[in-house]
Amino acid sequence: MGSLLLLDTSALLTLRDDKPGAGRVEEALEQPGRCYACFLSRMEVLYRVWKDEDERSGRLA
Repeated sequence: MGSLLLLDTSALLTLRDDKPGAGRVEEALEQPGRCYACFLSRMEVLYRVWKDEDERSGRLA
């Protein structure tokens, strides 16, 4: 049985912004039930994208 993964804010933003390492995050997300992001990380992504871009982009992120 493989290990569980917890994605942090930087991993989620790396994927969203298609930065180096985005492929590794995408591979992790392709493992249903094995990859998670905590509520706080999700809220940090919302806040940072909203602040840098706009509300709609933040909610979509």
